[in-house]
Amino acid sequence: MRSAASEFLFVRTGDYVVIKSQVNCEDTKEKKNNYWVGQVINCIGGARNPNSWTLFQVANIDNGEITIINADIVEKILKPSET
Repeated sequence: MRSAASEFLFVRTGDYVVIKSQVNCEDTKEKKNNYWVGQVINCIGGARNPNSWTLFQVANIDNGEITIINADIVEKILKPSET
C-alpha cells in the first residue's frame, strides 16, 4: 500500500507529480502552501543507496522551468509515465 508520506518512493522518470512548496507571505506571518505540477526528468539517488531517490529534476509544466527538488516535497503522482 502506498501512503501519502512515501509517495515519492514510487516516482519514476516521466511521471507527472504534484509538488508542494512553502512560500512565506510578506503581508502575514503565516506560511502559505503553493502547489504546482511538474514532469520528472531525472531521479537522483542518495549516497547510501543510489536506488532510493532523494532528489528529482523536474520541469514545471506551466512555465517550463527546470528545477531540482527534494524528493519529500512530492505530494502525489498525478499520471505515471507510459513506460
